[in-house]
This record gives sequence, structure tokens and C-alpha cells, in this order.
Amino acid sequence: MTTRSDSDVRQDAGELTTRDASPEKELSTPPPEGLPKPQPASVPPSQHHPFAVRVSTWLWHYPRGRIAVYALASLIIGLTQGLGINLVSSNLTGIQGSLGISNVESYWLVAAYTATSVTGTILLYKIRTQFGFRRFGEYGLLFFAVASLAQTFTHDFQTALAVRAVMGFAMASLGPLALFYMFEIFPPAKKLTAGLCFGLAGSQIALPVSRIISPHLLDLGHWHQLTMLESGLSLICLAIIWILPLTHPPRVKVFERIDWISYPLIATAVACMSVVLTMGRYYWWQEKDWIGEVLVVGIIALTLSFMVELKRKNPIIDLRWLMTPEMLLFTGSMLFIRMLLSEQTTGMVGFLNLVGLVNDQLVTLFCVILAATVAGLVVVSIIHKANRIVYIHLFSIALIAVASLMDANSTADTRAEQFYLTQGMIAFAGAIFLPTSLWLGFIRALQFGQSQIISFVLVFLSTQNVGAQVGGAFLGTLQILREKYHSAVLVEHISLQNPLVVERISQYSHLLKPVLTDGTQQSAEGLAQLSTKITQQAGLLAYNDVFRVVFYMSLGCIVVLGGHIITGRIQTKKRAASEAVA
Repeated sequence: MTTRSDSDVRQDAGELTTRDASPEKELSTPPPEGLPKPQPASVPPSQHHPFAVRVSTWLWHYPRGRIAVYALASLIIGLTQGLGINLVSSNLTGIQGSLGISNVESYWLVAAYTATSVTGTILLYKIRTQFGFRRFGEYGLLFFAVASLAQTFTHDFQTALAVRAVMGFAMASLGPLALFYMFEIFPPAKKLTAGLCFGLAGSQIALPVSRIISPHLLDLGHWHQLTMLESGLSLICLAIIWILPLTHPPRVKVFERIDWISYPLIATAVACMSVVLTMGRYYWWQEKDWIGEVLVVGIIALTLSFMVELKRKNPIIDLRWLMTPEMLLFTGSMLFIRMLLSEQTTGMVGFLNLVGLVNDQLVTLFCVILAATVAGLVVVSIIHKANRIVYIHLFSIALIAVASLMDANSTADTRAEQFYLTQGMIAFAGAIFLPTSLWLGFIRALQFGQSQIISFVLVFLSTQNVGAQVGGAFLGTLQILREKYHSAVLVEHISLQNPLVVERISQYSHLLKPVLTDGTQQSAEGLAQLSTKITQQAGLLAYNDVFRVVFYMSLGCIVVLGGHIITGRIQTKKRAASEAVA
């Protein structure tokens, strides 16, 4: 696979979503003398209904209205995809009661979504090339809307699990669609800067928005209100895709018979890995035999799929391109940063839940996170330049390091207010890091031609899903291990011979006198409350250890990135000196 010159790459970057046959270019080309001037009605028409044609034509007559409509469409589509996973994962406690399942069983809803989401994202490249985003989005969203509406009338766990799996696959197209709808309204020079920043806005604000609106939705009618919102958003996205056209290259038949072998292997591997990463720490990695069996099946399926894909001329996954040093570095860095950002979802939320806070009491905190995310997107869209990217990354990782170190000093008296500053810093860091990383990856992909653009977008979105799973599994497992350690250390110092321990048990027992008259029962309950407090304190210390690990990981990343900057400067100076001598 050959690379092109920098001028070719810049040209492709400017023409990422505009083609020679696009309406803007047709209108900008003056007609020959004697011929009538072309009208804006030459826009790509909708294939479904005359109303869609009229809407599309009207938007071309009003450029400002078109900009507003496409920007809103991108925001809604990205928000729908983000809420798809966050609405349920943010409300597992409330869903457990409605479905009559245990805490551990509720995480199967998250595993079902992520397993099919990554699989659908991988398949999306060929679907887009042969059928287009719209066709995949239309049928997928329609199927999901019907399934989720049907779920409103059911109350069993199996149906909910099936709908979550359907949703993950149906929503796979929404991430790239949000980006390309935003690209439509920006000039070529801004597509890969401001266009990328705001194209990611919907998916990035989805987490805080889900936490902010969840308490009100659950008050209206348990978890079925969550599914009603998802169904409504999917129907809105369906209308957007149906009415608003996107510029796209000519469709080419790319599906082959061997895909029927390759894709099931990839889907099996991804599903197995997702289940293991999501459920492993809840069932515990070595306690259940089926975890090891699922992992083995996933590894075998992944190996077989790689063997098939490497011998194909038109593979589903271009492994040779993904194994280039640039893509390996990009993929690894994105997975690593996504793990660091899990400090917010796995670390901070888990800590506050442990001290007894629920979503209703975290609304203000997530409003702060939402404001910081929006501020980060606006700032990075303004300051984004190629020569600043490495410094933006350095600054964002430094923010995560400082915030996690501050969080590591949390105590049992820490509440949501103490996290306003630190979690705002982490949200701001994620908002300025992801768009610039995506821009850098776009430029790398363009060096291999525009055929790799969609493949790269799918790699980026997959790393976000997989990185979140790996980060949650790693930090969650670390928290459990450290909790057991701290619990053992604390219990060693608890002795009934210690007068301070006896005094504390007496205090707990005294509080129970209005409801318990038997002295023996009072002492037993007082001892049980002390044991609960010890367990809680061990968990809080474990979360502090998690925050410190995130700090050390961020610090190591800063050192590596700083070394990369210094090495690059030294090489530049040497190159300049050698050119001067020559």
C-alpha cells in the first residue's frame, strides 16, 4: 500500500465530504454562455418521498438554516448513540427492581449492548460501501424502535437482554453518521478541526446528560421511561436520516461469499471478549469455569478470523493497515487514554455510591461535568492546529494526573461538592484530547487514501468501546483487590480488648435502644454495624488507591510524551544543521 505526498493528503482532508458531483461544486462552476444557470434544486434528492425532496431543496436556498439543521441533526444522532449505553448503565440499581434480578445479573444488559455494538461497528464499513449509511441506519433504527416499544409491555429479563443486544447493533452507524452530518456544514479548511470537535459533541455529553435526566425519568414510571426515551430518539434519528441527504461516494458491491465465514468468527470473538471484560470482575475471574471457556472460544475465533482475513484481497478488517506502526501507536494510545478517563465512571461514581449517594444527589456534579465538556469542545475547536496537538495532549493528560491525585485524598466525609473541580478537569481533558486525536488519526489514514477513512472512524469508535471495557475491568478489579487488602489490615486491629473498639460498639448499641430492648441483641447489632463501617472504609481506601494508580499511569504517559517532544526537537535541530552544512 503506497503513501502519497503531503499536498495530496491536505487536498483529501479538505475534500473529505465533498465530491466533484456535490451540489456546492456544481453551483460554484459558472455555466457556459447561452446556457441557463443551474438551480439549487440539483441537490441529491431523497429516495423515499417528495416531501423529503422539498425539505432538501428548501435547505439549499437558506444556507444558515441548513447549517443549523445539520448541526442539530449531528448533535441528536450522537446523543442518541451515547444515551443508548449510558441510560441503562447509569440506572442499573433502579432496573434491578423492575426486572427482579440481582446486581450482578443487571450487568448482562451492559455486556449485551457492548458485544453487538463493536460487532456492528466492524461490519459497518462494508455496509456503508455497498448500501450506504442511510440504508443501514434506517432499517437498524426502525427494528430497534419496534423492539424497544415492545419491551415497554414486557417485564422479563430475557426480553430486555435481547433488546439491548439489538440496540447495540442498530446504533453502530450513529457515531460515523454524527461526524459526517457535521462535516456537511463546514468549509474544507474546518472539516477536520471544528467539524471533528463538534461532531463528537453528542456522544461526549451523553454521559452527564444521562445522569442528569435519569432521576426524572425514573420518577415518571420506572425503567420503562428510559426505553420510551430511547425509542423516541431512535425515531427522530430515523426521520433525520430519511429527510437529510449526505454526500457519499458511489456505492460498490463489496460483500463476498467468504464474509459468511469471516464475519461470524469476528462477531463471536468480539462478543466473547466483551462478555469476559464486562462480567469477569463481578463473577470474579477465577471463580466461574464458564469465564475461562468463553475466553478460550473468543481467542480461537479471533485467531481463525485473522487467518482468514490476512489471506483476503478485500478483508473486513484491514489487518495489514492496522499493524502499521502509526496505527498501532494510535490504537494503543486511544485505549490507554480511555482507560484513564474511566476514573470518572468507574472510580468517582463508584466512590460516591459507596458513601450512599445516588443519581438524584449527583445531578449538580454532572451539570458541572457537562459544562466542562462543552467548554473543552469549544476551546479545542478554537485553538486546534497541527503544531499544537502534542501540547494539547500533554496538557490534557496533566489535567487527568492532577485531578486523580486530588481525588486520592478522599475520605468518608467527601461528597459530590468535593469532586466538582477534579471531575470538571477530567471532563475538560477528555473533550480536548479526543477530537485532536481523531484529527491526527484522520491525517494518518489519508496518507493511505480515502478508502481508509471509514475504516479509521470504525477503529476509533471501537477503541472507545473496548477501551471503556478494559478500563472498567482493570480499575474495577484493582478496587476489589485493594478492598480485600485494606479490609484484612483493618480487621487485624479490631479487638474487643481494645477500649476504643468497645466504646464504638457501645455507641452503636446505644442508638438501637429505642427499637431493641435485649442487651445481647443490641451488642450483636452494634458489632454488625462496626463490621459494615470497616467494610465501607476499606472500600473507600481502595478507591483512593485506584485514583493513585490513575495518577501514576498519567504521570508515566506524561514522561513518554515529553520524551517524544524532546526527541522530535533534537532530530529537527540535527536535520536543520545538516541541511545548513550541505
